[in-house]
Amino acid sequence: MADIITTDDLPAGMRSAEMVALMVEAANAKASRIAPCLTWDGSESDEPAPTDEQLAEARLVLVGMVRRWVEAGSGAVVTEVAGPFQTTLDTRQRSGYHPWPSEIQALQDICASNDSATRAFSFQPSGRSSHMPWCALAFGATYCSCASDLTGYEYPLYEGGLLTEDCL
Repeated sequence: MADIITTDDLPAGMRSAEMVALMVEAANAKASRIAPCLTWDGSESDEPAPTDEQLAEARLVLVGMVRRWVEAGSGAVVTEVAGPFQTTLDTRQRSGYHPWPSEIQALQDICASNDSATRAFSFQPSGRSSHMPWCALAFGATYCSCASDLTGYEYPLYEGGLLTEDCL
């Protein structure tokens, strides 16, 4: 597995933190599982190796993730009481050593920039299909929005009923 970040990529103050080498190793492993294109070297498949720009962007995401892990538990809990009312403000960082959904999405978006799959405004209608021309599948989605999958692909359930020769 190729390393996306090393401890040298971290700010100097974080390099001496407890378990930082383990956190960096885990961040690299999670990133290679979440966004496998970041660790391709181009030899094992026909997929291209990541560009320097993609790796720089991934390093930024992973350094932020490791920084959050290092700073877990820092912050304060403040409780204010005014008569019968009470409020508590907790600014402590949460631990858990897992990437946030936004970090997962950012890493997957980096890999998606390699993807040459058809997207909206670049699709080519082809042949007969039980899907309506505006079904999400025609735009590169992984789901069917006209619900023909629910009818055994005999006809679209939503968005206009049966396809006819006029629609194709």
